Amino acid sequence: MITVSQLWTYPFKSGKGISLPSTQFDSEGMCNDRRLVALDKNGLFITARRHAQLLQLSCTKNNNGWLLQHPSLSSVCQINHCESSGMLTGTLWKDTFNALDAGNKAASWLSELLKVDVRVAIWKEQSRYSNKYKLETSFSDASPVLIATEASVRQACKWGNIEPDVRRFRPNIVLDGVDAFVEDQWNQLRIGDVTFKVLDACVRCILTTRDPDTGEAHTNRQPMMALKENHANDAHQPLFGINVKLSKLVSNAVISIGDEVSLL
Repeated sequence: MITVSQLWTYPFKSGKGISLPSTQFDSEGMCNDRRLVALDKNGLFITARRHAQLLQLSCTKNNNGWLLQHPSLSSVCQINHCESSGMLTGTLWKDTFNALDAGNKAASWLSELLKVDVRVAIWKEQSRYSNKYKLETSFSDASPVLIATEASVRQACKWGNIEPDVRRFRPNIVLDGVDAFVEDQWNQLRIGDVTFKVLDACVRCILTTRDPDTGEAHTNRQPMMALKENHANDAHQPLFGINVKLSKLVSNAVISIGDEVSLL
């Protein structure tokens, strides 16, 4: 039997993940996932690939908006909904998006952390259209949702001779009960009242080599190099996890840890 073993959301792009007991979805992905992103002075998105401090950035939703915290800063930053009135145009890979500006306070706070001038963009409905997958989505790298399996995490980390840590791969949904990398062969799956269509296998980058707690890069670039050697596409790009979209969503549907998964 295949079951849901972990659920993760990452409210701030490249920020700290939050483990969930259950979650809901909207038309553009997992609720509250990748809904904020940092932009440089040219409007280009910023990630932990170059600014590893982001991996320790905590972003939590509250009644007023979003609360940002980081262990290297004594202050916190509250982004209130009422302050998000202006608009920002940004670029995320090959997509141009129009989102809400989180305001000067958030920009100053995050600029102090990253040591570069940035603005903070907040997702709104239909902020971004993915040209790659031809759908509306959040500030995720590509697809609305990333699925991985426990066995694949163990195998990839074993190849790289590192301790298994699902956080290196930043999935939204983790499944148990299958062998490593069989998910690459799936077409559709259903969890509760949510049906997911598999788009493709996810090409992985240098971010997998960073320690999720410290941001420090692995000296041998593991597990990315191990994936490149053992689980790659025809272009020799390392693969891990599957990119999926929502093909059927029942209003207010919830999926939880322990839910059974049906392959379609």
